[in-house]
Amino acid sequence: MLDKYLLFQYSGDSLWNEMVQKRIELRDINLKLYLEQDLFSFLWWLKIIAFILVWAIWWKWVDKTRLLEIIAYGLMVSSLATVIDLIGMNMVLWGYPITLLPFTLPLYVADLGMIPVIYMLVYQNFSNWKSFIRAVFVMAVIVAFVVEPLNVWTGIYEMNNWNYLYSFPIYIISAILLKWIINKILFKQNSHHY
Repeated sequence: MLDKYLLFQYSGDSLWNEMVQKRIELRDINLKLYLEQDLFSFLWWLKIIAFILVWAIWWKWVDKTRLLEIIAYGLMVSSLATVIDLIGMNMVLWGYPITLLPFTLPLYVADLGMIPVIYMLVYQNFSNWKSFIRAVFVMAVIVAFVVEPLNVWTGIYEMNNWNYLYSFPIYIISAILLKWIINKILFKQNSHHY
């Protein structure tokens, strides 16, 4: 019923109508894939365990005296990672074959877990720019050339028209840009204290 309503609503625009039809088909395939292959599979459980584990580790190691600042940095990292992932997936550069929930973004573990936690731990432990840039470089090497290939090997991540070398500068630039933004915000906040 809803499908017919969606198609009727845009019946005057044939390209949009075709796109809605493809999205309906994709939704149905996505649900079938989720129920028949993803749900309760080994990789599904692995993603859930990894998601919980990274946040448990973060909570144990986070500097609770700087919690708001570190969480703000992590939220910006997570937001940027989500936008980058959506662009990459929509352009079919990469994808995540296993989803935790149907009809949601398949990148929860990466964009809402692993990536922000790693970035927040680096941000917390390397506060001056020189050490931060060095740590970000090492982090980018590990994530781009160890974690990503491991995720490809396990089937969690799929690269279509992408290369690990392309990811490397994105990890570096995003960490540095977001630290710069947080520093500007903190400076502004501290300059208004009496």
